[in-house]
Amino acid sequence: MKASGSAWFGYGIAVVVTFLVGMLAFTVFVLSKVFGSSAPEEKPAPEPQAVSSPSAARRPVAVGVLEVQAVKGNPQQVVLIVATPTGCAQEPQVVTYAEGGGAIAVRVTQRIYRSGCHLKTDSVLATAKAPIAGRPLLLNGVPWTMGADGEYEQALRTATS
Repeated sequence: MKASGSAWFGYGIAVVVTFLVGMLAFTVFVLSKVFGSSAPEEKPAPEPQAVSSPSAARRPVAVGVLEVQAVKGNPQQVVLIVATPTGCAQEPQVVTYAEGGGAIAVRVTQRIYRSGCHLKTDSVLATAKAPIAGRPLLLNGVPWTMGADGEYEQALRTATS
């Protein structure tokens, strides 16, 4: 009988040690996900994109919005003043993709087929389903709000810019 008791004791020790090793491995896994690993991750090499003609344009990229102006004759529209490359891109495309009582989300994109061009300002028209009436605009992920002077301005612009 004495041998049977010590066998159960040995099994108990093996179960406890296995449990502790599992807990240690799980803790290391969680900590590595929370704090990251010490080895830097390798980034995949970017694909070369040699594009020489307008017909072989790249995928659309976001256009920088410089200014927002209300259209006095149509309360559902705003004019967006954007920065666009001269002679290196297709015309900017405007899509109002989300609209609610609290805000309007607009995406302004264009296909750029050549780099190294000078920027110029251009105007594009954004149209909402309902009157804009001072609602905040989310233009390519950047919030714009109506200022005290009745003009739109970037909501998160720092005091130094």
